Amino acid sequence: MQPQSDNQTPAPAGWQYRPENAAPTAPAQQAKPSEAVHWTASEFIAHQKGASWYGVLILAGLSGMVIIYFLTHDLVSTAMIFVVMVIMAVLAGRKPRTMEYQVDSQGIQIGTKKYPYANFKTYSIIEEGPISSITLLPLKRFMPTMSLYYDPKDEDRITAIIGSYLPFVEGQKDAIDRLMHRIRF
Repeated sequence: MQPQSDNQTPAPAGWQYRPENAAPTAPAQQAKPSEAVHWTASEFIAHQKGASWYGVLILAGLSGMVIIYFLTHDLVSTAMIFVVMVIMAVLAGRKPRTMEYQVDSQGIQIGTKKYPYANFKTYSIIEEGPISSITLLPLKRFMPTMSLYYDPKDEDRITAIIGSYLPFVEGQKDAIDRLMHRIRF
């Protein structure tokens, strides 16, 4: 069988393999320097927590320990509530870092870590009072959702780039996020 040359009559309509088209370059893979958006922002919203916040945490933890102990008489479960209370107190006192973000045709970069768009299923915009964030839903089961905080004036440019690679879905906080917002964690 002889390969077709460009001089012969065109082949019938339908899919055909042509070596010169074997690995087409998709528009999403062609980096355009004007498409990149860089910004710096906090990695999360920090709420001020005074002594009363920590007092309520200790009171809730001790109450939970007493209830669990009287219901189960299990010291391990009681100790786990204490451990969770200490971890929450330590994490609540942690201050957010200022991160560098970049969104371009290759993916999303947070600090030095690069995430290609292929790692995410969808994105949504979550309103958190005066501040909005873009939440990316990962494809991997155990990868947490990612939130990108940004300056509101950059929202159109950032969402235009991300929107050309990922579908937008109306987003809202899940039950855990609403609880954490409510207790100002």
